[in-house]
Amino acid sequence: MAARDISAGEIIFTDTPGAVGPDNNPKPICLTCYKTLPGLVYRCRHCGWPLCSPFCQQDDGPHARECQLFRIHSPRFEIADYNKSCPSYNAIMTIRILWLKENKPDTWKLLDMLMDHVEEIKEEDKIMTGVVDFIRNHCKLTQFTEKEILHVMGIIDTNSYIIGENPNKDVDLQGLFPITSIINHSCSANTICFARDNFKFACRAVKNIKKGEELTTNYLHYHYHFFGLSYRLPELSDFWHFKCNCHRCKDFTEFGTLSDALVCKECDEGRLIPLNMNPGSEWVCSTCYGSQSSQDVMMVITYWWNIIDKTSKYDIKVLLELLQKTLKIFDKSHYYNLEVKRRIIENIGDSKGNKCEDLAEPWLEKKVEFCRDHLSIQKILAPGLSEYRAYMSSHIAEPLYWLTKKRYLAQKCSGEELSKTMEEVGEHLMMVIQIWGPYRKRSAERLKAEQARDLLVMVDNKYLHGNMGVIADEILDKDILRIYSKTI
Repeated sequence: MAARDISAGEIIFTDTPGAVGPDNNPKPICLTCYKTLPGLVYRCRHCGWPLCSPFCQQDDGPHARECQLFRIHSPRFEIADYNKSCPSYNAIMTIRILWLKENKPDTWKLLDMLMDHVEEIKEEDKIMTGVVDFIRNHCKLTQFTEKEILHVMGIIDTNSYIIGENPNKDVDLQGLFPITSIINHSCSANTICFARDNFKFACRAVKNIKKGEELTTNYLHYHYHFFGLSYRLPELSDFWHFKCNCHRCKDFTEFGTLSDALVCKECDEGRLIPLNMNPGSEWVCSTCYGSQSSQDVMMVITYWWNIIDKTSKYDIKVLLELLQKTLKIFDKSHYYNLEVKRRIIENIGDSKGNKCEDLAEPWLEKKVEFCRDHLSIQKILAPGLSEYRAYMSSHIAEPLYWLTKKRYLAQKCSGEELSKTMEEVGEHLMMVIQIWGPYRKRSAERLKAEQARDLLVMVDNKYLHGNMGVIADEILDKDILRIYSKTI
């Protein structure tokens, strides 16, 4: 709960990870710097685990935790093939958490009380079995019981965050955070949590939060923030083992957006939405009151998702043809239609030989149109300084800039229209910088923010003359999180 009123854009807290380590099934990597190992180059002088060089032999580095435990019984570590995944690495994150029990008991207590959902595992998990065997039998660390190891693995699986990647960008790194992990999910959250440098995590308000209001974050990637309940409900249940009861999930109209509604077959005008929250509830038309069984609706949803999934993400012509079909089945704001539009957006002007400045006006217009469709939904489902907003603002700014410039040079718009649109371009770019600028350096989001700064400086120098580059530099270079008032 918020102990006081919190302003949009404010960093609420910064969390230090209880542990950081490789995600599941990596190829052999250095456990200090996480670089991929080309082969056996150097072994830790204490435990014999492969490292990339003597420079990563650090007594206070990440490897120090498991090294301390490995030294108790000195097990041998042999890697047969450095080009294949090595199961032993699946145990590293678990061992680093178990190490806390005796060495940092306060952090251990915070992590130990997190949900593990081990009871949800219905079949024998080969990874979990392998980790238990490696820790207790190979390393002979029998002070940790099988139940304890499974508990920690469940906590990691349920609560950890992907916080970056190794220098080779071929292994994801995960972190387990004692404070961030207790924030509940909401499909229309009031905070975002993101990795900063040194593997720390920040929780930031995306909109104004009143004292006493619960702090929430969205567990789903921002590509899915516009997805309807028919997707979110099973996704959250399967991966995080809970049924969401947030305000958005209780509203079958999705706050009036109809992002989960089907076109009624009987009248072609109304929209089908669930009658109530009960499983198997009928879907009823809001206009003619015709109905369709839940089973039939799920068959339609599954059928069309399979078609979307099989369609090439890179063939714009085929995607446009698919969109014409899905618009006849689902409401224009249904997440299937928005997802097809999102894939088209990503293909227009975002690849080599397909730059925005070289595109014809109709393609620029199409991308801007589809971005605006998304932004109209974003304002309702993920308002404020959300990642969904940054994502769409990053896509609309450049095509809108080139479209307006081309139209002005062709005398299709006035100088006043040019200036007004360039202000909008500047606001989109500033929004990208404000939201993604504080992210970890070299992350995909941070790189987008840096690209936005370059375009913003050009737009500001030519058209706006508002010293916006200075504000952008304060965010990106000096970490001053000033909120540019026009963008909220």
